[in-house]
Amino acid sequence: MMAKRKDVKVDMWTNSEGNVCFRFPMKEPLEKQWIIVAIGIVLTLIVLLYYFYFGSTILLFPAFVIFMGFFFWWIDLDSRFNEPIINRTIHDIMDPVVEEDAKIAGIEVEKSIVYHDQKGTYGIVEASNLLVLLSNKEVCEYPIKYHGPKNDEGAYFECINKYVVSDNEKHIRKIHPQRLRRFINRFKLSDNASMGLLIAAIVIIGALPFVGFLWLATNFKWWYLWAIVGYFILYHFIEWVYSKLPWKVLNVLRFVVSIPLAVVIIMAEITQPFLTIVGTYFFLVAFVFGVPASILVLLVKGGVLDLRFSTIAFFVISFGSIFCSHSYSMSKFIISNTPLRDWGNHTYELYREKLAFYLIHPSNIMFMLYLVYFVFLAISGYRQIQYGEYLISESFDGALLKAFLVYIAFTNMRAKASVAELDVKGLLQKTLLLFEHDK
Repeated sequence: MMAKRKDVKVDMWTNSEGNVCFRFPMKEPLEKQWIIVAIGIVLTLIVLLYYFYFGSTILLFPAFVIFMGFFFWWIDLDSRFNEPIINRTIHDIMDPVVEEDAKIAGIEVEKSIVYHDQKGTYGIVEASNLLVLLSNKEVCEYPIKYHGPKNDEGAYFECINKYVVSDNEKHIRKIHPQRLRRFINRFKLSDNASMGLLIAAIVIIGALPFVGFLWLATNFKWWYLWAIVGYFILYHFIEWVYSKLPWKVLNVLRFVVSIPLAVVIIMAEITQPFLTIVGTYFFLVAFVFGVPASILVLLVKGGVLDLRFSTIAFFVISFGSIFCSHSYSMSKFIISNTPLRDWGNHTYELYREKLAFYLIHPSNIMFMLYLVYFVFLAISGYRQIQYGEYLISESFDGALLKAFLVYIAFTNMRAKASVAELDVKGLLQKTLLLFEHDK
């Protein structure tokens, strides 16, 4: 029989063993080598012309990056063409077989994927399997055999309709959900430790793009802005030209020009959890510390109060520290009225809100406050002892120290009050009996 995959004819037949085979005209590796040579020549000419005209080699590195990006895209072109057709055809053939086998066994299929065992830096495929995850969490393998070209016959694939229960850990990790959780469990970390490490990794990885953009903006300033504007003009111009003249060369140029935009989009997706973490603390600090500070400053400017800046800092930091670490319900109310709330549009928003609520839990806020106080006091103390200097100013450093002492006193007082409340329950009943002299 014959099927079509995006204008590619796929021939299918059943062999003597009852297995379905298929073949299609596959792209060979490194086809049309003249394209990469032409791109290299064009980029070299641009760099040389710029050098002879302006006397600068500034385009050398960007041209090299563009060439290498296009080269890696080009050498993998055959895989990007062949693999989707192979995967879809295997699923078309094997999914009914898998469902029938699962039905006979009385279990359900959760998902299935085509997986290739590869070796070496060139990605040489050693074996292929259809991996199937069942509802009992077992993983089954249906082998996919590749038969190379012989005589006048082209290469083809054979889908074996018999399975084995997999004991290959690599295969199991590939398809099994929560494989990251299973990896973390190997280190026997608690949930709190695992969550802390995950958040730390998100902050570190997410901060890198922002630091990079800040560095570029600081060092290149207007050139950086003009580069962004010029890039988007070029991108839309090429898209417009291609819509009028859909040539293959222009399509290749579209891909090359779209690489920076794709990188930015990927970085934006990666930094989404980072933005949630930063946004959570930003909104909490803005409401808990920023609002009281603004009110006090306005009252001082209006002549209603006569307070020094260090005094305002002492009140605001003391109040804010106590409020955000001992009033979880109010902190949740603040987050629920920010863009981080769950708007009901997507499950992503629900997860984002839950992460924000976790971050503002009193135990996490107390840890963050103690960490900030520790770092500030350690640096301030070192500078004062070593150099006789204050980190910010004598009054502000003193205000922060006193605010920390107030916070410690309040925290300990509340902890002791909780213990006393537990101890007094029984005593309260006995004390009330002192008023009943007639019994």
